Amino acid sequence: MDAAGSPVELLCVDDDTEALDALAAGLERVDGDVAVTTATGAADALNAFDHAAFDCIVSEAAMADIDGLAFLQAVRAENPEFPFVLFTAQGDWSLASDAIAAGVSEYIPRDGDDGQYRLLARRVHTIVERHRAMRTAAEDRASAETILDVAPDAILAAVDGRVVYANPAAGDFFEVRGRDALVGRSVDDILAGGSGVFEVAQATGQTAHTVETTVRRGDGSTVLATVTACTVTWDGAAAVVGIFQHATEADTRERRLEALHEATRNLMGCKQREAVAGIGVTAASEILGLDANSVHLVDDDGHLEPVVATDALCDLVGDLPSFTGSDSIAWRVYESDEVAALSDVRDDPDVHNPDTPIRSELYLPLGEHGILIAASPVADAFDEQDVALGQVLAANMEAALDAVVRDNELREHERELAAQNARLERFASAVCHDLRNPLNVASGRLELVREECESEHINAIDRMFHRMEALIEDLLLIAKTGEAVSDLEPVDVGAVVEACWATVETGAATLVVETDTRILTDVTRLKQLLENLVRNAVEHSAASSPVQSDDAVGDGSEGVTVTVGDCPGGFYVADDGPGIPETDREKVFESGYSTRTDGTGFGLAIVRQIAEAHGWDVRVTESTDGGARFEITGVDTPET
Repeated sequence: MDAAGSPVELLCVDDDTEALDALAAGLERVDGDVAVTTATGAADALNAFDHAAFDCIVSEAAMADIDGLAFLQAVRAENPEFPFVLFTAQGDWSLASDAIAAGVSEYIPRDGDDGQYRLLARRVHTIVERHRAMRTAAEDRASAETILDVAPDAILAAVDGRVVYANPAAGDFFEVRGRDALVGRSVDDILAGGSGVFEVAQATGQTAHTVETTVRRGDGSTVLATVTACTVTWDGAAAVVGIFQHATEADTRERRLEALHEATRNLMGCKQREAVAGIGVTAASEILGLDANSVHLVDDDGHLEPVVATDALCDLVGDLPSFTGSDSIAWRVYESDEVAALSDVRDDPDVHNPDTPIRSELYLPLGEHGILIAASPVADAFDEQDVALGQVLAANMEAALDAVVRDNELREHERELAAQNARLERFASAVCHDLRNPLNVASGRLELVREECESEHINAIDRMFHRMEALIEDLLLIAKTGEAVSDLEPVDVGAVVEACWATVETGAATLVVETDTRILTDVTRLKQLLENLVRNAVEHSAASSPVQSDDAVGDGSEGVTVTVGDCPGGFYVADDGPGIPETDREKVFESGYSTRTDGTGFGLAIVRQIAEAHGWDVRVTESTDGGARFEITGVDTPET
């Protein structure tokens, strides 16, 4: 069978019946995927060929009524590409040469060995598969051309930049004498506006965006058209098919707006002012048709400096000027922040250069950032559509420039904050080092005193040492937790709080987890935040005093219940303890605030600092059981 699964229908021809039977038997013996029909001599074969469908002919070269080459010519007269194999015991190299010159599909000497039959069967399969593929391709192409021929739109197919097919409508569209006048021409010659749409389709292998361009007609004139291009295979070669339509004014406006929308997405991705200016100039030229244009941006000295310009403008005026005050139309329009379209700049008293080759100009302010200027050597060159679409582009450029400024200010603020945090951390580390050394010495001395005597003051001193150690640890932590987080990962809040519960002394307290929310966070800092909130709930509920997280003593022996659940935009940690008076709810987040003499006053300050480093909000309110409820909101999830 061939690649499609169909058996190969084979017509074997020889006027020697014994040899013919041996050939048929040999093929059927070595290959069960061929169906053999025999014909005794060329005349019988031609008759069979006329009345049945065969995939290939295998013929002896030497026959009484006709030789194999003449038989080949007779078959090819009816079907020029039909597979034909000479399988002969009478041949020599001369015959082989003549057969190949005559276009035989294959020439194989015959010796009656099964190996030769296997070789013949393999060659037949290969020839038939190739022929069927070519026939299918030809049929597909014929069908495609039939469809293209009746299409109302002009259609061109090009291979390697040259037209290989044009439908009848193309002859009318391009105003040439019949479609054949287009075949063989360069695409660059036909597309006066550039062959970019064909090149994009060729490079990407995908349907290109429909674009608007100018095309050249038979008389050399040009007309505006919309072109959609896609890649196809044409006679086995990679080709691009373009569909052409006349562009109406409505089409032009709609496509320009679509292109401006695409340009806006690119603008909003810019990180530098120059990049915004570059995209704006390109969009003004390629989308709006403002070929000669430039962007001037305000520099540190307050001057309007040229940043980007098209080649067309540079060719027109040479070096572009800077505008430094009220001596130009550009400066006047920039200060007024109002669009201006001037029919003839030479009639304006503020014209920068009275000898300019420019006649009309379109000024499009970019807010406080600068101005886009389009020029033409022709008077009254800009119409209402130019102004309207120019305003759309200018507004988008202004928004993009605003975003660049905000982004730069944010990055500068982040750099300053990072430097400040680094200084604070270095300071805290130095101070803590200077505190720890004498504290360690004092703690050691206290242990010696404990061994030598008994005093009720020793335990009090020991507690103060432990409090100082906690202060040092909190000082180091609070110096680090203010840094903005960057490496975020999806984290299960419930799993983290359960892990924190195991590390905090909770005594008889109970944890209730009512959330399966996953959030994006720095997991280490989330653990610090939750540990402080859990410790706050357990210790201060035990002490029956609404104070800071590490500012009370107690082991949760009163059996406080701590609940962690979801709230709009985030999660909460609540308890059923004594709660926090409304008057103290803002104070509890201040560093150093504590209602206990042995508290450090840093615990909830650390909570707020970690939340702010994530961009979260934290507030305290009353729980449903009258205790404290801390809500963390503004939280991002993997889904958002």
